Amino acid sequence: MKRTQFTVLLVAAMLAAAPALAENPVRIGVTTMLSGSDAARGQTEQYGIELALERINEAGGVLGRPVEAFYGDNASDPATGIKAVHRLIEQEHVSVMIGALLTAVTHAIMPVAQEEKVPLVIEISSLQDFVEASGVGGNPYVFKTIPSELDIARGMMGWLKRQGAKRVAIISDDSYFNNANSQSFSRAASELGIQVVTSITVARGTTNFEPVLQQLKEINPDHVVPILNASTAPFFQAYEKSGWKVPLTGRIDFSAVAKAVSPGFIASGGLDNAASVSMFSPAIETPGVQDFVHAYESKYGLVPNQLPFYAYEATYLIVDAIRRAGSDKPADIEEALKTTRMQSLLGGTYVMDDHNHSHMPLQIIGLHNGRPTVIGAGG
Repeated sequence: MKRTQFTVLLVAAMLAAAPALAENPVRIGVTTMLSGSDAARGQTEQYGIELALERINEAGGVLGRPVEAFYGDNASDPATGIKAVHRLIEQEHVSVMIGALLTAVTHAIMPVAQEEKVPLVIEISSLQDFVEASGVGGNPYVFKTIPSELDIARGMMGWLKRQGAKRVAIISDDSYFNNANSQSFSRAASELGIQVVTSITVARGTTNFEPVLQQLKEINPDHVVPILNASTAPFFQAYEKSGWKVPLTGRIDFSAVAKAVSPGFIASGGLDNAASVSMFSPAIETPGVQDFVHAYESKYGLVPNQLPFYAYEATYLIVDAIRRAGSDKPADIEEALKTTRMQSLLGGTYVMDDHNHSHMPLQIIGLHNGRPTVIGAGG
């Protein structure tokens, strides 16, 4: 074969191979709840990731390659989550992971990330013990982007301090998550010199809150701090019925409350003094947040809450680390994540402390004409 003919064939073969190489994706692993009773929450996390990847890839991806998410369903079960993570690392060859949404599963997969030396970004699970177990003296492969429950408590109590609160009562559901939050709120109050006059843990299955409200009335705190999930509806229904006007200021799901109380109660201003500390709200009117909200609504027909938002930003944060590292090797991503300085749509900057945790801004949400509205900053 003549040299010129050989050269033409070689170049043609290289050109034919080039698109396949260029399309080899950067691989991100995601373990979340895609089956079982909590699958809807996992799906919203997935929605946030997929919206981010759609936009990232439309802008050219990273390192000249598309970015693709590979999913491992943990089904809200720690053992299943461990298997899912091993599969993502050993079979899908992901370079970095996001997960795992459920507290117990997140705890279970953290040692796997360390053993396999693949970074794990916790973008939704908020407990403080993830922070204390990561970074200096702990697991160097775990990074936490969402505020911890201690950050959240300090944000809420800081705002209450500025409102002149001196005595508060805390009421929380009896669950691991709520108990941890209750302890953090008590700690934050103590740090600021606010007295916690009582801390009530609601027994599971409680539906009659009249005795609880009577007990709280007798104590007469400046604010009642609700940290409720399952008990949100019966507590707020009892609060409406009681006629008590003490401000409710804590972690309040206003969408759930609006379904529980009567429209007349809201219209008459019955919740005008209520406030909730929030990590994200679609009511935030900055251009970046509103762009995200409109894109999410357009793609999925849903109003986003904090789950897809933090998954969305965590995806960008990982891609930013890969871009700065110039590599998708796990060790390079880990080092780049430590020096993150990415701007958030919330207005703050992701900066990792010694425990690989970033402290992001918080908002205080109230009701204005029955609609959630930002009324202040936490902290």
